Amino acid sequence: MRLLHISDWHLGRVTYRCSRAPDHEAVLAETIDIAREVRPHLICHTGDVFDGFRPGYGDMTWAVDVLQELAGLAPVVVLAGNHDSEALFRLFARFQTGDSNLYFIDKALPPEDGGILEFPGAGDDVVRLACVPFVHANRMVDRFEDPRSWMTSYADRIHRIEEALNRGLTHGYDPGRHILLFAAHLHVTGARFSGSERPLHVSDTYASRLEQLPQVSYAAFGHIHRPQDLPGTSVGRYAGSPIPLDFGEEGEQKEIVIVEAEPGRPAKITPRRLSGGRPLRTLLGTLEEITKQAPHVGSALCRVTVRTEEPQPNLAELLHELLPEAVLLDVNEDCAATRLDVVVPGGDDDQTDLSFGDLFSEYLQEEQTHGASAETVLSTFETLLQAVELEEPARLPEIDAILAKPLSGGDS
Repeated sequence: MRLLHISDWHLGRVTYRCSRAPDHEAVLAETIDIAREVRPHLICHTGDVFDGFRPGYGDMTWAVDVLQELAGLAPVVVLAGNHDSEALFRLFARFQTGDSNLYFIDKALPPEDGGILEFPGAGDDVVRLACVPFVHANRMVDRFEDPRSWMTSYADRIHRIEEALNRGLTHGYDPGRHILLFAAHLHVTGARFSGSERPLHVSDTYASRLEQLPQVSYAAFGHIHRPQDLPGTSVGRYAGSPIPLDFGEEGEQKEIVIVEAEPGRPAKITPRRLSGGRPLRTLLGTLEEITKQAPHVGSALCRVTVRTEEPQPNLAELLHELLPEAVLLDVNEDCAATRLDVVVPGGDDDQTDLSFGDLFSEYLQEEQTHGASAETVLSTFETLLQAVELEEPARLPEIDAILAKPLSGGDS
């Protein structure tokens, strides 16, 4: 059977106030063309269809139209990512008719409740697909967990889900007929980041372990934007984002993944390069140096820093003349005559790339707070920080555990 693995569209993305809709339009048309050529038996989108929890009407319509067009070629399974709204995915699922080939998976489910999906493969083959959409660290997964499990690590909680799905995959397994697949929107330890992912959701707090994965022919992963094989010996891949979403992905070759699998055997994985969408370019140098680079820039989205000896009037206009097809997202002048040396109190360490969690962790170390109590404080801080980011109430396992205990000694 053939699987088409796609991921991390991030429709609605804006880079330096520039809409990426034209780039998405090109790459999604290319994706549909590849699907028509390959004729897969199954298409799996491993999350982050949208860039935000509240996508605009146009982006929602666009996403559903493209997914339905793909579903006209093969069944399409779409997992909710950390940028997607679970409630919106549930709404999409309600609008699908009984004979629809489009499946929106908003949360992890036990095998008996829909956590394992089955599809026909080639001939008499049957594809079994286990799905794990993004799991928030501060939310309980119904029917997989009890309040006591919240005191364990995120990786252990994910392991419990994967164990249950593995039991479902192998129940009644026929090695001559069943093809086992696993799809997830997760960060696994050892994956290489692009730098454009949400820092909190690719931190150690959200890391899961590959050795806990079910034994499958192929593991389709989303969440990390850099296309790559899964770390270690696991047979699987991060499909990555189809366009460079930010300058952390500058120079990355984007792709779509074609998978050929047979019962009981590892899959054959063929990444297919994508050419749609404008590249991102960082240009740094004097006007003369940038002039030499100009013929190779084309229609790229650019951030430019020009080094000058004296202030250069009308710098933006000069760059527009040099780069007529390019989109200038950000223009800066590094002028020697006006340059100021910045003195940072306390040393020369560069703190600009540290996340809030990293800074708070350093603060705890400076206060000589160590051990289990420091870990608990840091974990609580990360939970509160995520709740602010998601614009929803924080869920703290310690408080939930207390509330879950029955009251004693009357009604007080």
